[in-house]
Amino acid sequence: MINLLKKLKSSPTAYFFSKVGLICILLQLFYDFFLFPNGKVDWFLCRSGAFSGAFLLNIFGWEVNCWGSILAVNGYGAVEIINDCNGLILMGLYSSFILAYPAKLKLKTGFTVIGIILIYVSNIFRIMGFALVNVYIPNYWDIFHEFSAFIFLYPVILILWYYLTKISEKGDIFSSSKFSRV
Repeated sequence: MINLLKKLKSSPTAYFFSKVGLICILLQLFYDFFLFPNGKVDWFLCRSGAFSGAFLLNIFGWEVNCWGSILAVNGYGAVEIINDCNGLILMGLYSSFILAYPAKLKLKTGFTVIGIILIYVSNIFRIMGFALVNVYIPNYWDIFHEFSAFIFLYPVILILWYYLTKISEKGDIFSSSKFSRV
């Protein structure tokens, strides 16, 4: 076991991804045993995402109704926000990468909180996009659903990751200058 840790620490990439994997496992266990049975976090994310999307679309001039986690522009197909699409999985994955990064805890905590908030807000715009796709290009809804994260969510995460690496005093995680060679 000690030799494995030494080998991992000698490879910054392997060490980093091992930490990410361990944090992901811990977060998944926390979700499975505490958050999922309760259901309040998923419930909040689904319903508040749908409500916020409907609210903003109404402000921008569309007549939109919202029923729990379902929203629809009046006269068009509805969109239901389910647990797998509420952003929680991506928030956990993002948090795992940020927390595994070799930076100061205060910096990682700030980036984690800000990132979760920005992922939540970006997901609201993604939800709004789903409703508008039903209005303007309903035949492409499945394609939009499949690739919408690349438009709304992943750019936010990559920009945050970029700034974390630039602000951090540790430098690039793929640089071996901070690690000893074995």
